[in-house]
Order: sequence, then C-alpha cells, then structure tokens
Amino acid sequence: MHDILNRDILNKKFLIKKRVKLCHIVAMPFTRSFSVLNLKHTANKHNSGYLALAHINSGKPTTSLLINKILFNQNLSVTKDRLEELLKVKGIEIDIPISTLEGKNILVELTGKSKHKGFFGVYMFIHKHTGDKYVGSSNLLRRRMEYYFKGNFSLEGKFLPILHKEGLEAFKLIIFKLNSNKFSNQDALILEQYHLLNKEFNLNTLRIVNAGSSKGNGIYVYDLTGSTLYYHAKSRIELKRVLKIHTETSKKYVNSKIPYLNKFLLLSYPIQTALNSNTSVQELVNIMQKERQDMYILGTRRSIPVVLEITKGNVFVNFNYWGQILSFDSLTSCIEFLKKVGLTIKRDTLSKYIKTEKVFHQFLCKYLDKALPSNFKEVGLIIDECKKLKVNKKNRPLLVKGENFEKKKKY
Repeated sequence: MHDILNRDILNKKFLIKKRVKLCHIVAMPFTRSFSVLNLKHTANKHNSGYLALAHINSGKPTTSLLINKILFNQNLSVTKDRLEELLKVKGIEIDIPISTLEGKNILVELTGKSKHKGFFGVYMFIHKHTGDKYVGSSNLLRRRMEYYFKGNFSLEGKFLPILHKEGLEAFKLIIFKLNSNKFSNQDALILEQYHLLNKEFNLNTLRIVNAGSSKGNGIYVYDLTGSTLYYHAKSRIELKRVLKIHTETSKKYVNSKIPYLNKFLLLSYPIQTALNSNTSVQELVNIMQKERQDMYILGTRRSIPVVLEITKGNVFVNFNYWGQILSFDSLTSCIEFLKKVGLTIKRDTLSKYIKTEKVFHQFLCKYLDKALPSNFKEVGLIIDECKKLKVNKKNRPLLVKGENFEKKKKY
C-alpha cells in the first residue's frame, strides 16, 4: 500500500420598512479566468444578452417595452401599468442573522411558514460596507431563504462566495412579497428582470431571468467564455452526425468543466447572454478535425490526467495519507488504483463525480489543471450559474434566479 501511494503522491432607491435580525456562514471567492477561442462572430443587436448589456451600460431608465424585447423568447411580457404596480410594492428590510422571536415572526409573514408552501416575490442582498447588490426571485421565498441561511450552497458566482466568507451579518436583506390576489409567479420574474437591468446589482453575473423554457434535450456548443454559441444540436445523435462528436465522447464532456478539444464547452442548457456565431458548420467541423489531429499527434486526445485527493475520514487507506493528493495519467489508471485499495467504481460513475465535484467514500477526483488550457482556471461564473438549468429526472423544469435555482413543479 505504501509503495502504491508513493508512486504518484503530489505532496438605493427602494421603498423600505426597516425590520429585524438569521445564522452565520465562511470560504474563498474565486476569480474569473478564461481561455478564448479566436473565431469570428457577429453581435446580433436583437439578441437578448446584447440588449440587456447595452441598456445597462447606457444608464437609461428601464421600460416595459425593453423588458418585453429582452424576454420575448421566453414568452414573458408586462404592460406599462403592470410594471408600475410592481414597482409600488414595498420592500421590507430584515436584519440578519435572525435571533429574535419578532424577527422569526416577520420572516414567516413575508415568506410563509413552510418551505413547501409559502409566498412568492423578489429579494435583495445589499452589502453593508461596499453597497454591492444582488437580486433574485422565487416562487417559494421561505425555501429560498433557508437555502441562504443554512449555508449549504456551492460557491458559485460572485455573491455566494462573499456570503459564505463574510456571513449573513455583512448584508442587508430586503424582501418584496407579492400579493397572490394581485400578482402571479411570473410577475416576480418581471420585477427581478427590472432590477437586473440596473448596473447597481453588480453581484449578479446573469442579467436575464430564465423562465424554464429550456427542454434540456439539446446540446449547445460554446466558446470557452460562454459568450459565443457555435452550434445547437437537438440530440447527441445530431451532434455525432453533424460535428462528428461521438455519443460516448459527448457524455464525458457535456456539463463538465473540462473543455472539449481544449476549445469548446458542451452544455445541455442555453446561456441567455451568448451571441450566435456566423462561423459555418463546415468551418466548425474543419476546426474540430484539426484539433483532433493535433491532439492525436501529441498523444493527449484520449487520456485526460486526473488527481485524487484523499480526504479526512477515508477508511480505504491509512489515516497518515489523509490530505494527500495522487496524480494519474488517465481515468483508467485512477480506477485501477481504487480497485487495488478495495473500491470498485465504473468509469461513467467516476466521470459523474468529477463533473459534480462530489466526494465519494472520502475521495475527491478532479481533472489535472494542466489538462486544461494554460489560462483556463475556471469555466466561468456564468457557466456555474447556468449549471442547473437542465431538466431534472422527473422532467420538471428548473427556474433560475441569478446564481440559485428553484424547482417549479408541474401541477
């Protein structure tokens, strides 16, 4: 056992009523770094992402007409009068973390008694010292608040790492509860979209709400920044037929933080802010084929190096090895090592654990950094935010509220 390990170990303008005080939370924000594929693309001025960013930079007031243009493809719209009514809803500020009975009662009044039943609306987190702002919406505010208060979220986007590191007490929380007798769940999305078009909400990386329009069946091919869409295949079969990407290969790369051919992201969900490329399908096929040939010559096409971290509490190795990291030149060699220490795991299963960054039996497997392009440290904040847009196993669409996600059941 000792020999096996030693071989590879790598040693402002809100209507607000001030209210009261919920729990403490703590980690590291990450920075954004991208590797860019230099393929030509044309900015489509009718693209939702382009319209949103152009408006934010212009500083002009947001109108119902603009919101309707941005949300046109999501079948969401709002009249001028309806928007005015939404903007009249008063936000109530809650001091967090909540520690008093009065605070708990106010939380129930604004969000509901249960995370399974409750009220819908919009919420804002405002950093007390910097003034940085984050806005989101939910059809179950109580469940969304518990998500933040308990701190069991992944560190994605700009807002969550700060919340985790500095805790709830670093923020003001404002909740805009919408009256169900007057408004609908979709009105919460409209109100959120209104605020997302304000540059003050600089902790939001996504600037367009998503009403769950994605069916989750297709595969989208993006550049490494997630800003350019090269192709949308309706199925894995189409991806194989058109772009020559084998179905087994797509299983490995779709929704993974490892880029396909070191130049493309394969995702099962759309990025609303991405612009369509004018690169032809044939040009794209030729580029991919050249990359395949280059990688084949270098001998890096089929084997992706991985590292395996042995975390505390691991019963398959001696506790002296807890915290150490092993390196392998491929998934196959990693699986062989796991088998030697008494853990049998399928290749597809290990790949899923890597994609989700999930610890299994106190092992954490990741792709080696050098397997990625030199400046590709993270796929990007936007990719992380969009991660859960895909449909769940019961075929229920997921609603996206900024960096966080809420299931919307079919009744």
